Amino acid sequence: MSGRRKSEAYYRRIYAVFRPIFRLVAWGAYGVWVRHPVTYGEPVLILANHTNDLDFTDVAAHIRNHMYFVTSDHVTAMGLFGKYFDRWFDPIKVTKGTSKASGVMEIMRRLRRGGTVLLFPEGRISHNGRSTYIAPATAKLCKAVKCKVVTFRASGGFFIEPRWQNYLNRGKLFSAGVVHEYSAEEIAAMSTEVVLEHIRADLYVDAYAEQASRRQPFKFRHGLRDIIRYYDVCPGCRGVDTLSPAGEGMSVKCSACGYELTMDSCGFFHGEGDIVSTCAGWEELQLAEYRARFERGEFFSEDGVTLYSIGAGFEQTELCRGEFRSDAEGFYMGGESYPFHEMTLPEILSGGRRMEFSCGKSSYMLAKENACLNKFVELYKWAQEGR
Repeated sequence: MSGRRKSEAYYRRIYAVFRPIFRLVAWGAYGVWVRHPVTYGEPVLILANHTNDLDFTDVAAHIRNHMYFVTSDHVTAMGLFGKYFDRWFDPIKVTKGTSKASGVMEIMRRLRRGGTVLLFPEGRISHNGRSTYIAPATAKLCKAVKCKVVTFRASGGFFIEPRWQNYLNRGKLFSAGVVHEYSAEEIAAMSTEVVLEHIRADLYVDAYAEQASRRQPFKFRHGLRDIIRYYDVCPGCRGVDTLSPAGEGMSVKCSACGYELTMDSCGFFHGEGDIVSTCAGWEELQLAEYRARFERGEFFSEDGVTLYSIGAGFEQTELCRGEFRSDAEGFYMGGESYPFHEMTLPEILSGGRRMEFSCGKSSYMLAKENACLNKFVELYKWAQEGR
């Protein structure tokens, strides 16, 4: 956080000014309008599922309490927006791809001072419409804070901002609201394993499974133009990096075999042979192809990549530009190596255009427009499985 922290009263006043704006954003972006939001008169840890970048406005529309947001520090580094978001809301900042220990301690401090904290325990937006992994550390945190824990679930947001985008489509949420309120006594009476089971069940969504019966239309602003940021394996020939936008972005086409894929207004894919119809199906096919190549010793490289070091406050210092290479042991660029055994799980940012990772005690970020950097995340996972 830049500057000296101000009083609790200051942040409460700022939040009171902005909460009506959050409610309007939730109404405009999601079609959500809550007449009688709930108010909690005690410290509360709110756990919400993560479907897109404006989820917090939906929670703010349903729950009246002043909230401290837990956010990645790349958000507070986003120019003037990040500067004032940091100054006015005093978020609890964590760095993706690194240990979250400092963030956990700050969450506990805010709650002990009587505050309300909003945490998205998935930590990332889903690639495929299904909720992502929630770590056991979330359940341990719930046990440690010794206060009320509230779970909040929204469904349908995946289609408003799929992970390969960094802009919003037009449409409404399927549903949203508080799922369960757990008292401190209830949490204390459960084992960590049982708490984790409850959290995962409360927050889980499968956007395509629900959409299969709802058939609710969305207006996709740019069709499939940017989907190759996450899905770069052709469903037809299994070629990698052979897809490109076609039909003014309404479809993607393979340069190797000519296979073309389109998407309807409900978000389902259509192509010859109906090989894939959802992101989940495409992801399964893609991961199988990646892993088959890894097993054969075929690893990926990407040219035209910029590598940055990340300092305090997410300050970015360009280290080099050029080819980014990989093998079963790590990443390589600019004459330096980044071994997997010294790394934490890399994270994808900015609609797929950036990848953040830590190696040893240092943090780094890769950036390239229209590249699918997700393959390097999957390589790290595959390589770590054998250790």
